Amino acid sequence: MKRLVVCDTGPLLHLNEAGAIQLLKSAGEILIPPIVAAELKRNAPRWKMPHWVNVRQPNHAAETQALEWAQTGMIDAGEANAIGLALQVRSEWLLTDDARARQFAESLGLEVHGSVGVLLWSIAIGLVESRGKARQLLNGLVNSSLWISENVIEEATKAIDELLPE
Repeated sequence: MKRLVVCDTGPLLHLNEAGAIQLLKSAGEILIPPIVAAELKRNAPRWKMPHWVNVRQPNHAAETQALEWAQTGMIDAGEANAIGLALQVRSEWLLTDDARARQFAESLGLEVHGSVGVLLWSIAIGLVESRGKARQLLNGLVNSSLWISENVIEEATKAIDELLPE
């Protein structure tokens, strides 16, 4: 059975900008709520959604909870709906690049990863086999609209070097 992965807008947008969107395909069954699909259309109007990304409507309870979370102002509506959907379907992973959404989702018991995590996971399981390609993809993320701290870049580079020795 495929791993269930719920994704908010950030990782899809950033991995696409980095030329690494195909890495997500191997992560499992990728689900997004309709609000994330709308955000992607608004933020990347020329991008075509991969056929392996499935739009799933959260149930009424998840939508109601997401609305309450978003109204607090701590996380936005897309993140709230993705978290609600992840809880509803009992996903193995939630993907977000937003620090507050990550902390909130982790407090609810979700396993959370971001775009850099997807890249490192892809290297660890052998989807990316060369250090040069791995660094190219990391540089793609660094040059995307994703803000990545210098510390995360350094740690990711170290991980790449450990996972892909020359």
